[in-house]
Amino acid sequence: MADELWREERDFWLAGVAEAVRKLDETCVMAFAPTGILSRRKVVERLGAVPRWQEISMTDRAVVETNEVCVLAYRATARRSGADAYRALCTTTWIRRDGDWRILQHQQTPV
Repeated sequence: MADELWREERDFWLAGVAEAVRKLDETCVMAFAPTGILSRRKVVERLGAVPRWQEISMTDRAVVETNEVCVLAYRATARRSGADAYRALCTTTWIRRDGDWRILQHQQTPV
């Protein structure tokens, strides 16, 4: 299960907006410094307003999983076209809803 979710996590960073939005649970909440805490609605707005990432590296991976919930923790290095590398410590909580995995929570702490 964790291997599948690592692929989903990578796709969340790199996929188009519609695909990224499809992965969000209706109750999703995200926290970004300095942006703050965002509801699903605000996350969707922001995804449409910023360029998508071109590449992502996830290292120092850690996983906590049950049958219905999986938490991924990692160090991310991401790049957008023409921009410097972005580095952050991240966690994402995935929840199984009706057989599909959805993002319940995501947080990034820049390093």
